[in-house]
Amino acid sequence: MRKGKKDNLLHIEELPEDEELVERIKKGDEKAFEILMTKHKRRVFMIALHSTKNYEDAEDITQEVFFRAYRSIPNWEPRANFSTWLYKVTTNLCIDYHRAKVRRRMESVDDEESKLPELRAEDLASDPERVAEENEIRRIINKAIEENLSGRQRDAFILYHYAGLQVKEVAEVLGVAEGTVKMHLFRAMTKLRKALKPLRDKGEI
Repeated sequence: MRKGKKDNLLHIEELPEDEELVERIKKGDEKAFEILMTKHKRRVFMIALHSTKNYEDAEDITQEVFFRAYRSIPNWEPRANFSTWLYKVTTNLCIDYHRAKVRRRMESVDDEESKLPELRAEDLASDPERVAEENEIRRIINKAIEENLSGRQRDAFILYHYAGLQVKEVAEVLGVAEGTVKMHLFRAMTKLRKALKPLRDKGEI
């Protein structure tokens, strides 16, 4: 069994780079999309499964991720690694999944209990400056991630800090050793602290 997994990882590593596959897909190469799915489907599924704790829901999210990828590739521009973008799509769909669960819970309670979330939403809407400030901070951090981290560092950082995976799970998703993940996370945090230090010194973040 272990040998089979190892052979599979080696096979995936020998596949064409994502950028090459994307260009082939743009030219109508359906086989290239199948290869792209082969490279990333297991990783996407594991992120979804970790988040939802439900096999069928994770399968649904995985299918939706690749459906969106297929629709987006014709207009996709390489401003970031394709895998990073794909994992962000996965994470966003997982967030939507949990938001939907919260909405369903809210619908099951009586009117008095459902007023509390509504008041919270009104409070946020009544403080647009705070909302705008939080959005700007997210934009700055995301820009720093894209501009300062290598592909593997971004992948590890997003999976660990955004998707909520543990180091062991990130290692399994990326197909690397746990020590390698820790190294990527350490270097990513070091680079981000350096990149964001001027803004922190000014009290802007």
